Amino acid sequence: MKSVNLTFLTIASIVTMMICSCVAYRPQVAQIPLIHEKGELQVNGSIGLSAPLGDGYLGATATYGATDWLAVQAHVNWTGDKGAFGQASVGAYKAWEKAVLEGYVGYGFGGNRWESNSSDENTHIVTSRFHLPFGQLNFGWAGLAKGHIDIGVGLKGGCIFPDIYDEKIYANSGQTQIRTNKDPIGLLEPQFFFRAGGKHLKWTLDIGYSQLWSTSADKAVFSGTSAVYMPFTITTGLTYDFNVFEKKGK
Repeated sequence: MKSVNLTFLTIASIVTMMICSCVAYRPQVAQIPLIHEKGELQVNGSIGLSAPLGDGYLGATATYGATDWLAVQAHVNWTGDKGAFGQASVGAYKAWEKAVLEGYVGYGFGGNRWESNSSDENTHIVTSRFHLPFGQLNFGWAGLAKGHIDIGVGLKGGCIFPDIYDEKIYANSGQTQIRTNKDPIGLLEPQFFFRAGGKHLKWTLDIGYSQLWSTSADKAVFSGTSAVYMPFTITTGLTYDFNVFEKKGK
């Protein structure tokens, strides 16, 4: 009976969060490319789902090896009428046969909007925007099993600068309650990926996790507002590696 009650309370808590909360942030899962050489171009398209609230989105990532050691990357994702996120980064890469080490620095910007109208005609609107300077380190192996498998991990760290606007409008009284939050937030975001398929076209699976903490010791993340964040994102999609200037003999 206790386990049943615990399950019920857990489900009820999740449902309550879905009804009462706006998802201001979730792991931003950009493709980990593992660039090998100058001129290599990778393009990825994916669909993602974040947990535990089930926020879905469409994503795309493009990465290009600009020189023998420098790569550039752009990523965007879109959650329909809820919001969008984009980031751009530049970094260095080093390949040892199939093993690759990459390091990027970049900047992201995104936002979400959530609105609820209750049965008593009260209106609740939460708008969140954030800037995200970051650094990311990736390591993995590309071209395993005669070119059919890529696998690796990434670690992203940065600082979120949010702008949360939480407004409640009470229909009966006409009064408005406004709450805001602009406290910087620390970010640590590990990511795991697996790709399998042909030499150029592969199916991809990515799993990302976000750990956020407030830079104010006496406050929680997004303190004083209805905004929350989801710690997990899983994406699946397709990656195409054009190998524009592929080296001979590979």
